[in-house]
This record gives sequence, structure tokens and C-alpha cells, in this order.
Amino acid sequence: MKSLGPKFKRLRKEQNITLTAAAKGICSTSNLSRWENGKIQITFDNVMKLINRIHFTPNEFIGNSEADNDETLPAEIRQVIEDEDTVKMEKLIAYYLDLYHQNRKFFDLFLAVVLCNQYLLINNKNLLPFSDKMRLYTHLSQIKVWSSFNLSFFGNCVFMIKSDRVFAIAMQIINNQDLIPKDPTFYNLITMMGVLADASISLIFRKDLKRAKKLLNALEQIKLSQVFSFFKMTLNFLQEVVRYMENGEEDDILEFIQKTVDLGMNDAANTFIDVFKRAKELR
Repeated sequence: MKSLGPKFKRLRKEQNITLTAAAKGICSTSNLSRWENGKIQITFDNVMKLINRIHFTPNEFIGNSEADNDETLPAEIRQVIEDEDTVKMEKLIAYYLDLYHQNRKFFDLFLAVVLCNQYLLINNKNLLPFSDKMRLYTHLSQIKVWSSFNLSFFGNCVFMIKSDRVFAIAMQIINNQDLIPKDPTFYNLITMMGVLADASISLIFRKDLKRAKKLLNALEQIKLSQVFSFFKMTLNFLQEVVRYMENGEEDDILEFIQKTVDLGMNDAANTFIDVFKRAKELR
């Protein structure tokens, strides 16, 4: 455990998290400093808490990022989302926002945001207060290391903060790919591409087509291996949706969806159909 201290120190500093903020409620700042410099050992439990404090999963921190971010969500939240129970969502949103306002722990805001995002998708109503939207944007704009937790956090915000801010953060992620933790399973890169595709969709649905095109063009410049063929197809599809939003011609996009079906990619085709239906409603 002692050898993990220097790595923790580097990641903490890259995110501009102070010793005091990292140690609060877990250990003394002096002990944290000594651990970071390899002088003492601290308990396994506290190491796990400290890693979470700087927005990493234990697997990410160690270097094997196969963990599923959904597992960071309490079982009650996962169940409410699965059931699409909007009444319980409202209660849980109020609960976690109250917790966040009391203790300013961003994980509580993250849980509220996840629930607000699901509520928005179901009822087309944003329950996140304006003041919290501003805190959310400030927090996201200051992130230095895009762990899967931080990427997931942003992914749950793309319909809740203004389109110019969604675009700014998305471009920040693209321009700082070297600050995304590397892992042999491509987990973080897959997460990044999924989140940025969602960001592109949010811009399209808000008819911010100029920024949507800029973001999609930037995404197409990212070098992806054959493993990421689905994302390449998704980016091509979203370019077609942008063109449809501009000119109303749907033949090309319908042909694209049919080719996806012909390739046997039925799940992808269904996703594309859902996006296109929403685009038609908004046009």
C-alpha cells in the first residue's frame, strides 16, 4: 500500500485536489502527505476511500479498468431506473440534492444527476436547479484527469447543461485524451466515445448543428482500431442526421439504417431508428 502513495499524489495534483480536501473525513493531512511520499502505510479501507475521493475506481487506479461504472450506483437507484419509477426518482433526487447541499460531496451530486438525467429522458423535464447546473459545469470544466467516473458524470449531464458548455467540455476531453487513464481493455476509450456520441446527439436535438458538426468532425479525427467499428458507424450515422436536420432529405438516412439491418446489426439499427424518430419530431 505504501508504494501507491506517489501515484495517488500525482493524480491528486493533476486534478488540483488539495491534501486537505482529499484527506477530509478519511485520515489526517499529515498522514496522507507521509503516505504520498512513501514514508508510512495506511489501511486498505482508507486507500479505497482516498482513491474514490479523487474520482477513480480501484481498478482504474491500479491500471485494469474493467469495472462497470453502474456498480458505483446504490441498488435502490439502479432499481428505480430499471422500473422507470418517476415518483421514486423525484424523491431520491430531492434526497441526494439535500445531501449535496449539506456536505458538498460531489458523489451525491453525481447520484442526483444520474436520476435527473433518467427523469429528463422519461418526462422531458429537467429537475436539476439552476444553481446546481452552474456548480456542475464549474466542476466539469476543472477536471484534469478523465477517469471513467468523470466521463460517466459528464455523460449524464449532456442534456442538462447548455449546449455551448457541452461542446466546450467535449472538446476539452478530445484535446486531452492523453489524460485519460490507459488500460489494456480499452474500457476508458469505449466510455469516452460513447459519452461524446451522446454529447453530439444532445447538440443535434437542440438544433445546435454548427457545434454538432464541429464535434463530429473532431471525433472522426481520432484514430480508432477495428474494435471500434461500431463507433465509426455511429459517427457516420450522426453526420447523416445533421444533414437531414439541415435539408429534410431522409432518403440517405433511411438507406443507412437499412444497410445496418442488412449487416445483421439489429440493436444498432434500432438505436439509429430511435434517434431518427426524435430528430423528425424536432425538425
